[in-house]
Amino acid sequence: MRNILQNLLGKKTAASGPLTADGLLASDLWVDQPDALRRLDGRLRKGEVTAEQAERLRSFVERGYMIFPSGLPEAVCAGIQADVDRAWREKPWDLAFARTGPMRPLATVDEAQERLPSYRIADLHSWSEPALAAYLLKPVFEHVELILGAPAVATQSLFFEYGSQQALHRDPVFVPTTPPSHLLAAWIALEDILPGCGPLVYVPGSHRLPYYQFEPGEYRFDHSRYGEKESAAMAEHDRQQTAARGLSTETLLCKRGDVLIWHSSLLHGGAAVENPSLTRKSFVVHFNSRADHKLRRQRIAESVPTGDGGFAERTRIFETETVLVRDGCHGFDNPLRGYRPD
Repeated sequence: MRNILQNLLGKKTAASGPLTADGLLASDLWVDQPDALRRLDGRLRKGEVTAEQAERLRSFVERGYMIFPSGLPEAVCAGIQADVDRAWREKPWDLAFARTGPMRPLATVDEAQERLPSYRIADLHSWSEPALAAYLLKPVFEHVELILGAPAVATQSLFFEYGSQQALHRDPVFVPTTPPSHLLAAWIALEDILPGCGPLVYVPGSHRLPYYQFEPGEYRFDHSRYGEKESAAMAEHDRQQTAARGLSTETLLCKRGDVLIWHSSLLHGGAAVENPSLTRKSFVVHFNSRADHKLRRQRIAESVPTGDGGFAERTRIFETETVLVRDGCHGFDNPLRGYRPD
């Protein structure tokens, strides 16, 4: 497998900065090179990838994503949900939660007020054996490593019980990685996804669009400097770009166990939840090349006493270098493991 991955990577294309002159994300990945399809055809002729893998990789190159059955057993999907229910009962401190604001310990969350559409739990794989099985799922890793052309590491998991209702966005704008082009994500359906539940949406081909630049060469959204005005300008830029090229949004309705792996620059988000009685149980895993990712960080908001009977919010960053291994697949542990407030 290692020789195949090295052949797929081929000669690297030098990049002088995070963005090219055309405003694209600079990348040395083979899937982002002008001759990517020719390279893929050559690998197929040599028997280095199967016909199924080649078809999926072709979709990734041309459309910015691939979809296939992950083989995740039904018992694992049911086990993840059972452990989520248990987490809401036991409220562990070392699971992070967010819905509309920053990540904070699940132990501080009011279930009646917050177990609603858009919420997510980070790194459930550190607390749930079924979630760990989904986090280190070999068929997903095999395709991620074919895309990266190198061994991969899972860097984070996110569990969604309902639709995220996130606006269309590109991951590198909000998720810093080095290099940014090596960021990949997999979305795994834990149940059949039905209309009205707030399904995943994406814009095929949008991974080839130029990035909005907040300042020359600056494509990342800095929450300390930018706000609604800049966010709206970015959204309008992306809308104009997709309209100019005739690109349209597609909705993912799929079966339990299906997985979508998307290019870091693909515009994607969550549709509005039209039927509040429907869930959209899913498990998202982010990946990077193992050689380029040695540390996992997690930022959380804590409430601390002020000494006058009140509380103030502070931000803390936790880190881990611990990597979990199963069946040849590697993934970072939860940086919050063992966390308790001071």
